[in-house]
Amino acid sequence: MFEARGFAVALAATVSQALAHLGGERRFDAVVAQWDTSHGAGGEVYRWVLEHRFELRDRFVFLTADPPPEFDRVVAGRCLTVRPGEIAEVVRLVMATASRAARVTELEAPEWGADGRPRMLLADDDPMLLAAMADLLRDAGFAVTAVDSGKAAIAELDRAEFDAILLEWAMASGSGAHVFQWIVTFRPWLVDRTAFLIERAEDRQAAEAPGRPTFWKGADAGELITALRQLAAR
Repeated sequence: MFEARGFAVALAATVSQALAHLGGERRFDAVVAQWDTSHGAGGEVYRWVLEHRFELRDRFVFLTADPPPEFDRVVAGRCLTVRPGEIAEVVRLVMATASRAARVTELEAPEWGADGRPRMLLADDDPMLLAAMADLLRDAGFAVTAVDSGKAAIAELDRAEFDAILLEWAMASGSGAHVFQWIVTFRPWLVDRTAFLIERAEDRQAAEAPGRPTFWKGADAGELITALRQLAAR
């Protein structure tokens, strides 16, 4: 049905197969997945996308007749839903999603600082980690402003523009959650440029609420840098 309309279709019957497709560099303009109270695969895939390929977060069309309780909290209104039997509506929504993705790609053009480097705000209250990450991100081509608290991060956000924002979720003097709420209220255009660092399982569960990408401290630096470059490019 979709191939007849010009789509190059990748099929997945399990979560692992879906992640194998999504884990590569292949471009996807739309993702169709089932997610309801009896089929949780779509939710597993979407949570993975929020962490690893968040540029796809608004390209999902979920087949669901009975959304699970956590659905609205996780997708945060970004995704379209349709009942599985409404085939014509599935096609219409996928076509609309793919068309929107194509327009976004055409319009994406980084407007970085005068020196051509994306501007990064980094906040972490661990001095050693903050210094190490600032060096890592500068070596990766970012113009980094490093601060050691959420309060300092808000002060920087209040006076300057940033292309990407990386916040530790749990900081003693103004948490990442507190900074994110400030961004939502006063700089809403920066929401899609924000990501979080976490080091405890409960932090990950809490950070999931804003629907933003999260990264474990000490995890693969290459994956983090790639994701931050994508954030800045958007």
